[in-house]
Amino acid sequence: MKEQALFINFHPYPFFERHGRSLLPTAEADIHLITRNRAFGGVRGVDPKDFARVTVVDARYEAQWRAACDWTLDTNPVTRVMAIHERAVLFAAELRSRYGLPGTDVETAERFRDKVVMKQAVLAAQAAPVPDFAPLDSPDDLDALDWTAGRWVIKSRWGLGASEVHVVDSLDAARQVCQMLDLSGSQYEIERFVEGDIYHCDAIVQDGVVRFANVGKYTANPAAYGPGTSFGTVTILGGELYDRIQRLSARVLGALGLQEGVTHLELFHTPDDELIFCEVAARPPGGIIPPVIEWQFGINMVEVSLRQQAGLATRVSSTATATAEADGVCGFVAFYPEAGAERGLTPELHKALGVVEHLHSGTDGDGKGGVRHSTDFLDSYVVRASDETTLRRRLQDIEVEYGKSAR
Repeated sequence: MKEQALFINFHPYPFFERHGRSLLPTAEADIHLITRNRAFGGVRGVDPKDFARVTVVDARYEAQWRAACDWTLDTNPVTRVMAIHERAVLFAAELRSRYGLPGTDVETAERFRDKVVMKQAVLAAQAAPVPDFAPLDSPDDLDALDWTAGRWVIKSRWGLGASEVHVVDSLDAARQVCQMLDLSGSQYEIERFVEGDIYHCDAIVQDGVVRFANVGKYTANPAAYGPGTSFGTVTILGGELYDRIQRLSARVLGALGLQEGVTHLELFHTPDDELIFCEVAARPPGGIIPPVIEWQFGINMVEVSLRQQAGLATRVSSTATATAEADGVCGFVAFYPEAGAERGLTPELHKALGVVEHLHSGTDGDGKGGVRHSTDFLDSYVVRASDETTLRRRLQDIEVEYGKSAR
């Protein structure tokens, strides 16, 4: 008998199409799709025949999501709950816990969503160094901090996409930020600013064991997004730092108690060669990282997560990492929208610069020339090269050519 799965979808539906095939296991599970309305792309391309039921809700109102999910679970023999988007992961875990369904429960999910609870657990388990941090529930909390030793970062405990991040260099600056924020309800934290490069580690966990992990280095700070700027990542395929990052990630995931799932962890590598934990999410990496991993290893992290949550068999090749280096190294560079700018690379440049995939979104940005979050890209280019040095040069060349293409 097929699993019956409730899928809470906060993405535009075309997100789940890759190279002409669907990442959703609709042939192997009876999926009850609850999705965003047409204005938010939730039904674009949906064929109702692929699903046990399709329910469309207004993306702006949480009460509609909850009512639709409760009705589906109360009236159908649903055995699994699925969610990919960061904003839906905790909600899905709440439903699993309330209805006694398998998968990540609400206590575990909260450790991957609330950045204070997350760092407390990592610190308690001595899984990794963490920045000095504290809940920020009142401007008075600022007085307990040491303002003589550098900058601090004020950010949402529940935020995503590097949004709601404020770097402050003085107590007065922090107070000014707090005047703009609603500090009620345990919504914010403050942590010490860390100097260094930012890396990510994307893992697949089965039976409490990391079965696969990808390591990459960001080409820019994710919080520095803005109109006309760029962002990217370079895959790291081996070396002493690569091994240290993988071990840190495994310790953190163990400390947070994840038994099964796909994760995206970020950390700092300081000038003193120290690795300091930043944060981790119990969902696939966002933006263009999944296509890069697919080109590098032949693994689609979104598809793996969907299959795991649907209770379906998931095979992760133990040789994926070992054989990847022989095929070269992949990365991406992406460009944020900018008012009045129209750019792009010619097909000839794609071939010359090793572009294996170009993703274009005509709907990103806030419609006024602004950028909403760190993965709000207009044009993205997945690139392959023979080695890391050549890859970095190609990414830089693409930035130059993209800038020259303005018309």
